[in-house]
Amino acid sequence: MIFLSGLFLMIIGLVFSYIYNEIFHTDSGKGILASIMMIGMLTILFTYFYQYYDFEKIKNLKKGFIELEKDELIINYSEKIKYEELTDFDLSINAYYNEKINLGHRNPTEKRSLGISNSLTITHKSKTRTFNFKLESKSHQNVLERNIYNLVIHDKLRNIDGKKSIKLIPEQYKGFEEYREYVEKQLKEKKINCTEGLLLMGYKSFDEAQELKKKYCG
Repeated sequence: MIFLSGLFLMIIGLVFSYIYNEIFHTDSGKGILASIMMIGMLTILFTYFYQYYDFEKIKNLKKGFIELEKDELIINYSEKIKYEELTDFDLSINAYYNEKINLGHRNPTEKRSLGISNSLTITHKSKTRTFNFKLESKSHQNVLERNIYNLVIHDKLRNIDGKKSIKLIPEQYKGFEEYREYVEKQLKEKKINCTEGLLLMGYKSFDEAQELKKKYCG
């Protein structure tokens, strides 16, 4: 709004300057119009710097609580759902509180996240629900990602799609031997196909790929 207000002032100044010069042929009011345009320019300049401290504008209301325990998901302190009863578990991490966002935009826009655009979608007994949740900081996000990694690796989410469970594993853990062993297990149990499994495991040469193919896809 501040940016648009500054732009409006500049346009008004330019339009009336043109009218005074080209139609009325008078210099009257030039000082005032120049001041209006200057105010508009300063306003736009202000928004450029202010955006780096401005938070995104999202109406929100805290309505509940979600906790990831060792063997179950707890909703609002009372509803407990065993991980093994879930048939879908989809996590979307957008940003944590105060994280810089929208950095690719050229026009002034909010640059910091409220940390509430993250979501968890679960399906339990054929009922699908989606929850938005807040990440307070980068360390909070790291703890969440570590917990999700442990849930997947220790096969707590055993009844969700194999490919989806692997995609839940954060990128920073995909170099671990545990990750490779988990993918091997999914291959052996035919939860993912051979090509997908080999790509997820990673290989350094054609010969290694052929060996893996014989071992897991023969």
